[in-house]
Amino acid sequence: MPATIPTIYSTLLLTGLLFLGLVSFLRGSIRDRTADAVFKGDQLNDDRLLMQVRDHFQQRAYKVVEIDPERDIAVLLGQVRPSIFLAVFLTVLAATGLICLGLVLGILIPDLENLWLWLIVVSPIAGIFYWRGVPRERKVSLQLLPEARLKVRAHKDEIAELERSLKLEKLES
Repeated sequence: MPATIPTIYSTLLLTGLLFLGLVSFLRGSIRDRTADAVFKGDQLNDDRLLMQVRDHFQQRAYKVVEIDPERDIAVLLGQVRPSIFLAVFLTVLAATGLICLGLVLGILIPDLENLWLWLIVVSPIAGIFYWRGVPRERKVSLQLLPEARLKVRAHKDEIAELERSLKLEKLES
């Protein structure tokens, strides 16, 4: 069954929209995901829990860079490596998206039938974009609050790992 012009153009439109979604996904991979969380626990008055929190972040290669005793805030800084898996995954996603775009353009414009082969060559740019765009330094802020609460400002993955490893009770914000 031969492809009709409206079918080809609607396929091009949908492929273009999917390609824009891919670009948005790539940009989102380097976006800052800092969040705040407040934890409550009976042990928070105990120095033992504060030492556990400090030890948790030291094991994850964070170092204390600033302490403000007046406001009970400690700021830690750590180096984070980009994920090789995510760089490869983004490259594969980009290759797939570019192949689809090239195939649709090849059907629409017969002179460009092998365009998809050439578009595969530029797909590693997605992995490089992620690799160079990921912030290398992450900052964690710990603050003691009244009523036995601890406020943590950090990357959302760090907060989740802290909650999981120390079994803290997270208060709704």
